[in-house]
Amino acid sequence: MVVSWWKLPFDFIFKSMMNIRLLFFCFVYFFLLERGYGQVKSSDVPVIRLCPEEAQTLKMSELFTGYRVMSLKGCSYTWVKNILELDDRFIALFEISLGNNYIAEFDKSGNFKRKIGSNDDCDKYHYVHDIFFESNGTLGAYASSNPEYLNYSLEGKLNYRRAIKNTTGIWDEDFALKGRVGNDLYLWCRRYRQGKNYSESYWLKVMTTDGRLVRQFFPLKGLKNSDKGSFYRYRDTIKLYNVYDSYIYSVEGDQISPSYYVDKGQHSVLLDFELWCKDKEKANLEAGLHSIDVNENRKYVMGSYFWKERYYYFVHDKSNGKTCNYVSIDDDILFSLSFPIKYFPSVYFDNWNKFDNHYIYFYYRPQAFIRKVDRLKEHLSPSAWDEFCRKHPDIIKIYQENDRDAFVIISYKFR
Repeated sequence: MVVSWWKLPFDFIFKSMMNIRLLFFCFVYFFLLERGYGQVKSSDVPVIRLCPEEAQTLKMSELFTGYRVMSLKGCSYTWVKNILELDDRFIALFEISLGNNYIAEFDKSGNFKRKIGSNDDCDKYHYVHDIFFESNGTLGAYASSNPEYLNYSLEGKLNYRRAIKNTTGIWDEDFALKGRVGNDLYLWCRRYRQGKNYSESYWLKVMTTDGRLVRQFFPLKGLKNSDKGSFYRYRDTIKLYNVYDSYIYSVEGDQISPSYYVDKGQHSVLLDFELWCKDKEKANLEAGLHSIDVNENRKYVMGSYFWKERYYYFVHDKSNGKTCNYVSIDDDILFSLSFPIKYFPSVYFDNWNKFDNHYIYFYYRPQAFIRKVDRLKEHLSPSAWDEFCRKHPDIIKIYQENDRDAFVIISYKFR
């Protein structure tokens, strides 16, 4: 027997309609999430407020309690790519020449102990471009250009290596491996290249080790090529800043969720990437805040951004939700004397994103360190120089050693 819907009880019809509406909204919600655009309001997550007009001078003692200095001695290299710290040692990633990197271990005094890994650990055309501590107490590393994951014990033994396939049909110049986001899951990011149209693609893809696509986020259809995003590793997740919606997202497994909203105020105009490739000055003047680079530890979200003609810097305090913008430094920790601080050091902000839960690290090439101390001495009276030597024997010791092969690292301890 067929029953007409108008003969059914009203409450039954009403509940059925509500269930249909609920199913419809759930479908729309998951449709949007699949594309990486969850319906999130900025009030739902902490807000990082960037405002160059309010940029101040950072007094170092307000953020840090003291400093330490060391030189990494006993091996050759041309640049420090990254440095990790344990209770009894440092592990550093060095560059010898373009595309030729290696991992080395040092004691807490900066003396070379050993090299970790060998040229046989990965294909000779690859190079290690990232190192990090795994949650299981091992050292992880990524090698390019045909990506591989390498896992070492903290004693330097290669535990295993694993090739990571990219079956997107696009070579590595357009897709970059950002790292592991779960069991057998890796995050890939589209890289913008001048003159290319990515309107039919997605910005992010989560893929398995053997190259199977699991999920993709943020369609690029209708969006012009703009500024690069910023990626960083925090705990067991990869976080990223998306220039198109100004959110910092966290990727874990095949799920993505917003962590922070970056409020650029009235300076929200996106950088025109194609114009920037032709006329950097004009593109910078027409754009709002861009080139936003971010990192995070348990207390702060810190980073830098470019506006008009120069870089600015910010520190967001997680405990109170306050963001401070900075444009210069007053180093009252290293310099308690009254003399021009611009002469040494001058790389505070060059490495503003190299930090962990305890220290922020500033790297100096050996010649640059010697030259800066020389310039400092020239601008001090004899009595002021004597006072500096008494207060900072560690800096003077490295200066007098004059080791032309040893990079100098000055690190400040967070409060």
